Amino acid sequence: MNLTLKELIRLWYTQKRRDFTWKDVFISLYFTVLFVVMVVAFYFQFQEFWGDKPLPVSLTMAVPLIAVSIMQGDLLIKLFWRRSPVEMDDYLRTRPVSARDWGCFVLFQTSLAFLQWMLPLMVAFVVALFLSVGHALLALLLAFSVTMINALFQNCWRRAPGNEWTLPLVFGYLVWMVLAFAVVIAGFLLAAYGDFMLLTSAVLLLLNLVAGGILHWYFCRMKNHNEEAHSPVHTTAHSLGQVSLWSIEYVQLLRSKRLRTSFLAIVIVFLLNVYLQQITPQMQEDLSLHVNPMLLLGIGFPCIILAQWVLGVEANYFSGIWTKPWPLEGILLRKYYFFCVLCALMALLIMPAVLWMHLSVLSWLAALLFSCGIFVLPMMATCLYSSRMDLFSSAFFNYQGGNKQLNIFSFVMFLPMIIYYAAYIMLPSMWAHLLVGGLGVVGLLLHRWYIHWVASIWHRRRYGIMERWLAE
Repeated sequence: MNLTLKELIRLWYTQKRRDFTWKDVFISLYFTVLFVVMVVAFYFQFQEFWGDKPLPVSLTMAVPLIAVSIMQGDLLIKLFWRRSPVEMDDYLRTRPVSARDWGCFVLFQTSLAFLQWMLPLMVAFVVALFLSVGHALLALLLAFSVTMINALFQNCWRRAPGNEWTLPLVFGYLVWMVLAFAVVIAGFLLAAYGDFMLLTSAVLLLLNLVAGGILHWYFCRMKNHNEEAHSPVHTTAHSLGQVSLWSIEYVQLLRSKRLRTSFLAIVIVFLLNVYLQQITPQMQEDLSLHVNPMLLLGIGFPCIILAQWVLGVEANYFSGIWTKPWPLEGILLRKYYFFCVLCALMALLIMPAVLWMHLSVLSWLAALLFSCGIFVLPMMATCLYSSRMDLFSSAFFNYQGGNKQLNIFSFVMFLPMIIYYAAYIMLPSMWAHLLVGGLGVVGLLLHRWYIHWVASIWHRRRYGIMERWLAE
């Protein structure tokens, strides 16, 4: 290890030590305990159900399967949560730091990140509980190699200077993904002739090592536009015509740590509950429901989390945004359409339950219409009570940006939920689908009138609202 790399690691360690807080440790321990309790409870239920019954396939083949199955979820988590630097700061650019040293430092920093070890450790704990410690160590190695490929892919994607670099990157990632699944599927097909778990794991590990080496080499070969000797440095600024109300919505979701964390956590929790309820409909039978009880929450609740802060983000820069030729009604309309798009995306994520798990198409469509027209639409009135929210603080146990009026108004969301569940308890399935879907269609038809009414109330109170934002 040369002197430059040692100095980079020393600076990194100093920064990590200064940023350390016990709050993050306690939050991590809290969710770790919840995960352990859930897995142990599932283990005892599995033992009680299966007992000594023969399994259709050997459990050992689940080791490479689990390692590959976390691929998409890990990439999604990294896209929303991981923000590690891939470019040198300006004060480092003036030092003799070579591209190779910087690439090795980024590789070192990536391999020690918390998000790199979170899912592999979870996978290893599950495998150790059901199989053995040896299988758990192998699962840890395989899962870590998979998450490392995702992290290196994200590093390259964020550093790529243009499409001539990103297109080969995406193509190579898709090829690696297909080959990884092909290796695991081939191992399952060969399992009928013997235990090929070790061979499958070895081939998968070799594939990941090759892919990781190529990505690291690709990262070191990239150059930032400021480093290109043959290209002048251009400074560009987005004009008003290049920025739209749509871009404001998705950019603030991607960049704001608080919004991003809250949205992703709710998506994961309720999607998981939708599929679990579809597999074991015990709650649905106990409540005498004619629909999956988590379907409405899985489609609409992530948008409710965002809708409670309708103008909480804009309150940070309202003195600038109100000078633009964008009326408040237009801002609220774009926000509502953005929430409808998110509801549609959530519905698409639930589509596999419709195709392969016997979830009713009519209940799925009715829940989507009801979420857009009745569940989310009333929450647009929270703009009347919005407070300035901190965009980059942690979302866990953070109540900054809330107030008494907003907390009281949030109970409005329970009225659509009561209507939805009462319809599926008291009416036959077909009539419940028609009522719920029909109410959603009515809400969609009246959304412009409702948002215009809310905007007119806001304009009557605008001076008091802006004075409150200035004082926060």
